Amino acid sequence: MGAWLLLDAPVAGLIAGGYTILGLRMWRDQRTARRDSGHRQHALDLLAASAAELRAGGVGTVLLLPDDELDRSVHAAQRLAASTGAPLADLLERLEEQCRAADRADAAAHAQAAGAQLTAMLLAALPLGGIGLGHLIGVDALRILLHTPTGVACAGGAAVLQAAGLAWTRRLQRPGTRTPVDRAVGRFTARRRLRRLPLRRNAEQPNRRTPWLFGLVAGGAVLALLPSVPGAVLGAGVAAGTVRVLRRMEPAAVRAERETALADLPWAVDLIGTALRAGAPLDHAVLSVAAALDGPLGSRLQRIGRSLRLGATTGEAWSHLADLPPAGRLTAAVERSSANGSALAGALHRCADDLRADTAVRRQAGAQRAGVLIVLPLGLCFLPAFVLAGLVPVVLAVLGEVL
Repeated sequence: MGAWLLLDAPVAGLIAGGYTILGLRMWRDQRTARRDSGHRQHALDLLAASAAELRAGGVGTVLLLPDDELDRSVHAAQRLAASTGAPLADLLERLEEQCRAADRADAAAHAQAAGAQLTAMLLAALPLGGIGLGHLIGVDALRILLHTPTGVACAGGAAVLQAAGLAWTRRLQRPGTRTPVDRAVGRFTARRRLRRLPLRRNAEQPNRRTPWLFGLVAGGAVLALLPSVPGAVLGAGVAAGTVRVLRRMEPAAVRAERETALADLPWAVDLIGTALRAGAPLDHAVLSVAAALDGPLGSRLQRIGRSLRLGATTGEAWSHLADLPPAGRLTAAVERSSANGSALAGALHRCADDLRADTAVRRQAGAQRAGVLIVLPLGLCFLPAFVLAGLVPVVLAVLGEVL
């Protein structure tokens, strides 16, 4: 409203409102990230104190931690220790060490990705520089931009392009770093905890009609552009190709399930190794970890443990993790142990460390990749927005004065 009244243009009010909402959202995300980071550090301190109390012969019970991810891992360790007799202090100390190492890797990746975000923010301010340059040379570019149809179209197009560029930049940062906001940890609320209860739900099935709808839309668009017999043939081919491509794509529910299983895999491998050190056989250790963990990985481990108990071979039993490429290292370690009788617990702990190290490397690589791929929103979004909002009004104002 202030921009509307100050500049006497409703377009200025709409654009200022959009940028205000965007700025408030970024400020809220930063504030939530700082708060959740403090919650996570407090949870790790509580975990260290509990492990020290257990070492001293105390109870060391951790009932509820102000961090959802860490609280879930701790309760899985407690359930495993209760069912197999594994030392809980060792599990808590190892969990604390690995979480602090992961947080340091996340902080490094986030620092590398911050450069791309700062670049995007500076590029978003380029149109203001163009308007200021017009005022320096004595032309009223702001009047052209806000009070003429061409200028209004340029302002709207520039705002849309900048919003798309900022969203694209934010999307590029997500694979490279896992901020506390992306992890959604530390939101210590009863409603969130109730949603995370391992209740039995029916698996979400992908809608089989969606590819056909997209195919009809694509084919209809081609036919509308080319209303002729060749256009109809081409539209049918585009529709068939769209349906074929979409049906080959992995459903979002399956991808989310696999990513959740991959995130839980290193801690599950640690739990299996600790249960083996406590003297449990492999099938009992796997079933105990499956009962301690909830989620997609727990159900897979339950099938593996049942297969081992029924006498399946190592390759047949561990084939339930075949769709998780990092789990191939775990399967190879189990097969080597069954072939030559080597100790499996130490190999599993080393495998878990390697899985975490690979995850950290992938985040670092993603952050570095984001710094390179920032060229795409720069060339396709921010620079066209600068031309529309920073150069076109100045050129139109100069031409209006000359002509």
